[in-house]
Amino acid sequence: MATELEVDAVLFDMDGTLIDSTPAVNQTWKEWIDKYNLDFDYVMSRAHGCRTVENLRNLVGLSEDQLADGTKAFEGRIAELAAEAKQTNGPGQIISLPGARELLAQINAGREKDPERRAGWAIVTSATKAYASKGFAASGVASAPPEVFVTADIVSKGKPDPEPYLRGAELTGSNPKRCIVVEDAPPGVVSGKRAGAHVIGLRTTHDGAKQWANGADFVVEDLRKVSARWEGGGKDAKLFIRVESEPKPHHVLSNGTVNGKAH
Repeated sequence: MATELEVDAVLFDMDGTLIDSTPAVNQTWKEWIDKYNLDFDYVMSRAHGCRTVENLRNLVGLSEDQLADGTKAFEGRIAELAAEAKQTNGPGQIISLPGARELLAQINAGREKDPERRAGWAIVTSATKAYASKGFAASGVASAPPEVFVTADIVSKGKPDPEPYLRGAELTGSNPKRCIVVEDAPPGVVSGKRAGAHVIGLRTTHDGAKQWANGADFVVEDLRKVSARWEGGGKDAKLFIRVESEPKPHHVLSNGTVNGKAH
């Protein structure tokens, strides 16, 4: 079913939403899991969507004085592995996800046609600025980064706390209730809902049942099911987002199942 909403801004998560660095991230986690003798399934089921600093604190057990260097090393290794893959044109490169380029081009077309229009979008990521800027550029998802780029460095609490998306709304000059958040990870879906925004949950990394259970307003396979258009000009231009959502199951349970069965 298609729904169209007028919004002040679209607040995108980055990894798993606009771009995919999964092979490099998974390889980095495998190295850390082996080094610290951690349970692979336990870590991988909890890490995605959270800030690296929080994962290294909560899942790896680094002390507070180890976190800064640990975060730099962890994210640096992801970038290193992705760069190696790009040099050999092999698997593991950071790529844009289906529909992401097209959707960002539709939003960016607003200002390209009328410089007085607002940008209309921002990125709100759990990555640090150092890694996020490299990952975004490597993916080629857009010719330039957004004016507003909320990273782990500028928030005191990460997702699922609402602070990241509240900051994104604030920096875009938007009312959170008139923003639409686009997320692939349950902590991000919860963060967006707590911030008061509408939330699109993608099935790029998690199944639909989990997204519905965490409060997503819409669920789609990927960004090929989302489009944007502008009406009017200048600062009062209107931005509309169209979502071709999957139907919401009648009974969604908090454990991420539908009618008691995994979806």
